Amino acid sequence: MANRQQWIVQHVTDDGTMYARETGSGRRNPRTVVLPPEYVSEYAHLSYAATAYGVQGATVNVSHTMLTAASSAAGVYVGMTRGREHNRLHVIAEDMADARAQFVDAVKRDPADRGLDHATAQSVEAVRGIVKNGPIRRVTEELVRLDREAQRAERAAERWEQTANRLDAQLAAHTVEKEKDAAVLRQAEEEAARVRAEVTAPLAEQAERDGEAYLASVEEERTASARLATVGRFGRRKARDEHRAVSDQAATIRTHLRDAWEAEPPRTPSALPDWAAQVAERRAEADPRVSEAAQAVKAARTERTATGERHRNERLALLAHEYGPENARAHQYGMHALNPHRNARDARARAAMLRTESEKLRSLPVNDAAKLIESKRVERARAQQQAEQRQRRISSPEPSSRQGPDSPRERGIGF
Repeated sequence: MANRQQWIVQHVTDDGTMYARETGSGRRNPRTVVLPPEYVSEYAHLSYAATAYGVQGATVNVSHTMLTAASSAAGVYVGMTRGREHNRLHVIAEDMADARAQFVDAVKRDPADRGLDHATAQSVEAVRGIVKNGPIRRVTEELVRLDREAQRAERAAERWEQTANRLDAQLAAHTVEKEKDAAVLRQAEEEAARVRAEVTAPLAEQAERDGEAYLASVEEERTASARLATVGRFGRRKARDEHRAVSDQAATIRTHLRDAWEAEPPRTPSALPDWAAQVAERRAEADPRVSEAAQAVKAARTERTATGERHRNERLALLAHEYGPENARAHQYGMHALNPHRNARDARARAAMLRTESEKLRSLPVNDAAKLIESKRVERARAQQQAEQRQRRISSPEPSSRQGPDSPRERGIGF
């Protein structure tokens, strides 16, 4: 065990042996020790009471200071500035005059001997501070204010952190839903593309074969027409019959092509692949498998849109609950961004600053602490005055200089 360590008594046996568990160590499994009664009686004491030097730097809700013949000015100051809510000085005396005299004697005592005059002046100042508005009371009131403000900032930080946690949890849940809807849509689109390709491939092959047959018949008709134009007198009948047969065959194929694919035939062999792909795509649209897959894609997109709209409404409702309807709408339309994480950090930083300022005051002699409080009060007043002056300049700008009706230019005089 070390000096200033605190332990929680778990059990005391009949012979006085004590079982105690350590506190404030930060360990997950605190240690437990067995202390013999001799050690406890000689070296341990109840931890709710300590010397003034032992509580330096500590802050508690309520402080009780016992005034004894050994109390000094520093000891009284330390004890009387530890409590956040109350600081009480206990004096055993016959009456108030005796209590006042004991207090004056105590604050005259100073471990660093600076002379009787200095001690007397300090004691008078200290007494004045107790009974009126002296340094001790000013320091005590400032410490109470700082602790109160720090607690308020810490509570605000906790509220902002709770708000941030709720918003983060909602955002995480929305993200999971969005990813799920996106996965469903992606799967539906992939399935639709697979079905379309499966249905379109044989149709495109058939369309290309039909197109090739048509282009071949057109070429035969062109060849027969050229032969008819060049044949002699004796071969004209045969050439005419061949031309008629080829033309009828080309017309039949053209009609079949239009009826089968509901499109004009291809004009050239180079245009055949694109033509076959287009008519196959159009024919595939009527296939029930393709229609069913397309309907699944449409349903997935509709569900994703509905989910997004629901997320926006839920987000707006949560923002309105946390910040109020006006701020929620302003955030929704981008007028300002609500940032609970930043607000929580700022509140925590303010609480830490106030705690640091409070501990600094507690570490100083009472008169020095009072002087520091006064200097900060002057600085705050000066800063507030400067801010008010800037605000007045902003709200009441200087009028712009304009030429009056009697100015030279208004009278038409040039320079």
